Amino acid sequence: MKFIKYFPLFLLFSFLTNATYAQKKVVEDTIQVEGICGMCKTRIEEAAFGSGVKFVEWTNSTSELVIAYRSNKTSLEEIEARIAKAGHTTSHVDAKEEDYNTLPDCCRYETGQKH
Repeated sequence: MKFIKYFPLFLLFSFLTNATYAQKKVVEDTIQVEGICGMCKTRIEEAAFGSGVKFVEWTNSTSELVIAYRSNKTSLEEIEARIAKAGHTTSHVDAKEEDYNTLPDCCRYETGQKH
């Protein structure tokens, strides 16, 4: 009889414990992303922010993108591919020429100066 009384509590405890272990940790990383201005910052951060991404911040002076993401929802490779598709070269992925050419003239980091 006691078993029936405490069984729902056991199920609840088991469910909560399993749900906690099933979650992946948030991974924090820093990558280099080429860019030169505030418009680049906006474009890079918007491209990086997708499913599973919790935080992004690109710093113009260092060209570093600090990112926090859930590893069970996305990967660093997927994030870098989105940034490259937006026209910005990252630490591990070069932007294709046709994607780079879609950037405004003031954002052409290969020929321009940081501003």
